[in-house]
Amino acid sequence: MLRDYHVDNLMLLRDRSGVRSCGLLDFQDAVCGPPSYDLVSLLEDARRDVPAELRRMMIERYPLAAFPALDRSAFLRSAAILAVQRNCKILGIFTRLWKRDGKSGYLVHIPRIWRLLEQDLDHPALGRITQWLDRNLPREARSALDVRGAA
Repeated sequence: MLRDYHVDNLMLLRDRSGVRSCGLLDFQDAVCGPPSYDLVSLLEDARRDVPAELRRMMIERYPLAAFPALDRSAFLRSAAILAVQRNCKILGIFTRLWKRDGKSGYLVHIPRIWRLLEQDLDHPALGRITQWLDRNLPREARSALDVRGAA
């Protein structure tokens, strides 16, 4: 897994065809990990929305094309769990960059990340996490969080 797999780290290699035409940047932090992580990183990009139909097609195609021996339901469960973990991590990182480092540019992405997190929490495997989050930061409070105007 690349851990930072998103469209800004992909480049078109015009002298190649097919899959080989996709070049990768910023892959020095690659590690062994769950096969669903990079798909989650690409489809739940913190900086831009991915159209729902494209997401659906990629979720349908990727596990079969990249890992045909994987159990599909286990793959989707893993993807949901990793998406929640990743989006919580990103919320923390972007908040830290704002509070500690004065980098407020990341705040524009916070509503998108919360929206993605809410979608991911719908997976049945995340029931206990959803309950914990609902107890400690209720949905109405999460939907009201928008720190872009904060000082």
